[in-house]
Formats: sequence, C-alpha cells, structure tokens
Amino acid sequence: MKKFIKFVFLFLLIGILIGEIIVRVFSLNIDVAKSYLDKNNLIQNYPNQTGNYVNGVHKWVINKYGNPGYEPKSLDSLVTIVGDSYISNIMNPPECHQAQYLSDMVSKYNFYPCSRNGASFIEMMERANSINYLHPKFQLIYVQTLDFIESIPEIKKNPEMVQYSLKTGTISYAKLQYSTFKEVLYNLKFFYYLYRNFLINSKKKSAFEEVQVAKEKIDYQMIENLLALTKNRYNTKNTILVFFPDTDSKVIDIASRNGYRYFLLKTNNYKSWQLQNNKHWSCFGHQEAAKQVASQLLKMK
Repeated sequence: MKKFIKFVFLFLLIGILIGEIIVRVFSLNIDVAKSYLDKNNLIQNYPNQTGNYVNGVHKWVINKYGNPGYEPKSLDSLVTIVGDSYISNIMNPPECHQAQYLSDMVSKYNFYPCSRNGASFIEMMERANSINYLHPKFQLIYVQTLDFIESIPEIKKNPEMVQYSLKTGTISYAKLQYSTFKEVLYNLKFFYYLYRNFLINSKKKSAFEEVQVAKEKIDYQMIENLLALTKNRYNTKNTILVFFPDTDSKVIDIASRNGYRYFLLKTNNYKSWQLQNNKHWSCFGHQEAAKQVASQLLKMK
C-alpha cells in the first residue's frame, strides 16, 4: 500500500513538473498586471509593466501613467479614451489599440487611454472625472448597453464593479481582489493555468448568462434615472459617449434626452469586428471604430 501511495505521489509530482514546464515554455497563461487602490478609490495599474498574452503571441504594455497601451507623446491638446476591457485590449498588440489608431489618424490631438477590465459606465465616468485635471479637449467614453445595467446595484450588486445606487445616490467602489493564496497560485503557473481556464472561465460563463437575462429584462426607467443623476454629478461638457454598434437604441435615446453628446459606431457586419470565439474587437475592429471616431473628431472644433 505504501509503495502504491509513493508511486501515485511520484506520478502526480512528475505530472505537475511537466505541466509547469509546458505552461512556462509555451507561455500558455496570461500575465496579470499588478494593481493598487488609488486616492479616488479606483483600481489602478502600477506604471511601466509588461507581460505575455496567451501563447506569447504578443506582450501587453502598461504605460508610465499606469494605463494599458502606449502613452501619448504629449499631454497638450488631449483627448482621453475611456472604457473597459475593449479599451484595455490586452488580447491585441499595443499598436492595435484605439488610442494608437486615433493618434495615427488625427495629428492635431494627443490620445490618452484610460481603462480597466470590467469597468461599468459609472466607473468610466469616475475615471474621466479623475483625469479632468489634465484639461482634456474631449473625453470619449466607449460604452454598450451592459455597461449601464452593470452600474446599478438595484439590478445586480457586484463588489468587483463601481456601482451607483439609485435609491441612496451613493457610489460603491470596486474591491481590490488580493489574497496570499492567489499570489502563490499565480507563481505556480500550471495551477494558475488550471484555475484560470477551468474555474474562472466557468464562473464568467455563468455571469455572462445572468447578464444576458438582465439585458432581456432591461429597466429603461432605471437607465433614465442613472443618466439623469450622473449628468448632474459630473461635468460632462467635454464628454462624448461612443456607443458600440449593437447598443440598444432606447438607451441611446435616453442618453440624448439627458443632454449627452454621442457618436454611434456603425457597421453592416459587426461580427467582422470581433475576435474569433471572443466578442472583443480584433485589430480590424479597432481600426474600423477609430476611422469613424476620427472622422467625427475632425469635424469638431
């Protein structure tokens, strides 16, 4: 019996070592940027980081301002690009980021990316507010229908998101998820690979299905209340909402009624913008979106 237990233990140990070697050599994990909670209670990345995306196909970059992507050449004539994982865009190389494409297309402005994976609409507004001291000419907030739904805890409370209670008029900020267990797990690449690809992906799928149900039962009055309250809370004179092509038209109407300026991105084939098996935009999608935004910006004074 003891020999059998030793054999099983040895077999598992060899399997783990082989798994660790394979994951490290072929860069099968996504490296995770280190973050902290800033003075505004917003989760920020530490500046000047880099890491691998899956299979080492490219490296993501955190610039000197702590944001994903390259930093602007100057902080003069600034336009901010604010959003969630679509703007963080670690699934594409930095040269395919929205801010980078816009910088190539519109020379009279410098473009400043500012984002966090999982950011809600209200978090995007908080982030835009936190960098108003840079005196940007425009703040472009990239949003879709779910970003508004996820901002309201009365629909579904989520401690990992910044949310604005319509009942109390107060903001609850996202909690910085840190534990010694996760730190150790991340350094054990094979176990982290299993954790991320099987446990986390399963939870994400479940959460996505829940949100889809919420979308089907969207309460437009709550969205109306949210946008009315946020319009009064924030200085939105330089704010422009950039709506994704599949945004609910009723949500766009609500934003317009509440005095928000906006651009609506359009395409006859939205799927062509998206990565395979992933709804995030590909390099092609980002370029197509940037072309439309650049065209609008060039018309503005």
